[in-house]
Amino acid sequence: MSYQAQTNTDQSTDQRAASPAAAGGLRGATRERTVAALRRLAGNQVDGAPFRLVPPDGAAIDFGRGEPKFTLRVVSPEGLDALGSVDALNIAHAYMDGHLDFEGDLLEMLRYQEQLRDAHPGVYIWRRLHPILVGRPRVNPQWIALHYDAQNAQLHVSDHDWHTYTPGIYLTDDEELEPAATRKLQAAFDWLQLKPGQHLLEAGCGWGGMTRFSGQRGVRVTGITLSRRQEEYVRQKIAEEKLPAEVRYQDFFTFQPEQKFDAISMMGVIEDLSDYRVVMRSLSRWLKPGGRVYLDFAAERRRFDTHSFVTQHIWPGTFRMVFMPEFVEAVRESPFELMKVENDRRNYHIWAKQMYQRWMRQRDEVVAEHGERLYRTFLLLFVAVSAMLDRRSHTSTAYRVLLELPADTDGAFRTTATVKALDVVRGTGRAVRDGVMKLWPRKTPAA
Repeated sequence: MSYQAQTNTDQSTDQRAASPAAAGGLRGATRERTVAALRRLAGNQVDGAPFRLVPPDGAAIDFGRGEPKFTLRVVSPEGLDALGSVDALNIAHAYMDGHLDFEGDLLEMLRYQEQLRDAHPGVYIWRRLHPILVGRPRVNPQWIALHYDAQNAQLHVSDHDWHTYTPGIYLTDDEELEPAATRKLQAAFDWLQLKPGQHLLEAGCGWGGMTRFSGQRGVRVTGITLSRRQEEYVRQKIAEEKLPAEVRYQDFFTFQPEQKFDAISMMGVIEDLSDYRVVMRSLSRWLKPGGRVYLDFAAERRRFDTHSFVTQHIWPGTFRMVFMPEFVEAVRESPFELMKVENDRRNYHIWAKQMYQRWMRQRDEVVAEHGERLYRTFLLLFVAVSAMLDRRSHTSTAYRVLLELPADTDGAFRTTATVKALDVVRGTGRAVRDGVMKLWPRKTPAA
């Protein structure tokens, strides 16, 4: 269905506002507030793509110069209210609930994301306060399950060979996911200098990409995950391929391995863990001297900059993109050597873009199996990540990192007196909290 578009000039907008027919029964003040908000948004975005607003009455309004690259189609008054708020979470909810539809180039649409408000202090405060009050082991299972126990919906669009859920390494912008995923796993394998018979820990093993890749090359692998769906899937693959591997339903923060590992792989994991000093202490205990750790992750220039949409609907709790100054400081204090750092931003952008494009092609299948709301939620995730990693501001980026525990290490952590004092305070607080929480036994998720 086509719509007669009207140019968004002051004169034409004023004329439509004065016309009851143009209002189409909508609340006139709400409509004008939304139009004014979108006009400001378009004016503030440098090189922003032109776009179109189509209210329920069909009287389309264009913003910017040139042919619209995308369309905001309002289905109900709630959708108009959400757009008028210029708030990212409100707009996301309106889209997820069917009050808004987006058409056209969604990557161009999500480039406006930096201009949107994200004023939800309650979400921000609770995500930090909740684990302090009850402890990470009590909340981690439900946090991880929200996204990774989503009926394995991600397998509809991940690479078909390994089902990796982190970026591959791409030779061209249009290379498919499959060769890029294999190239990335081979690079991680080589960086870790793995050999047959050695023992690899894959922390946050996902759907078993690195576990299977390494197991097929004679490496023993222990994979840990807090997703029951992933655990079941990986265990089945290990049995089918007769791999020297195991998978455990296990929290990173309570893991106590029986022996040390030759290498550790953490692909897209440290964002969920977020406490880099605790992570470094755990890795140093689990790794043999001379062993290596591979990590890849998304990073942000600001310390805590997780959008409310992500906290509520994708990765709840303390998830945050890595803040590199804090991460590097944690490595500096640890006995680890920082061996390699490679920028992964372009790979991350291409990966998310291809996931978004595959997700759209698989729409009918995904909706039939998982429902419209899940389809819309994941579509927002994939397109937002791709746009975020392609911003001209470069506020978001990604890295691949290699750490090594020297063979002659003394294992010492060289923290400042202030950090040591804070660690004592935190330790005392955790001990008191855990003692109180023992009065309320934790429910164990069903296997």
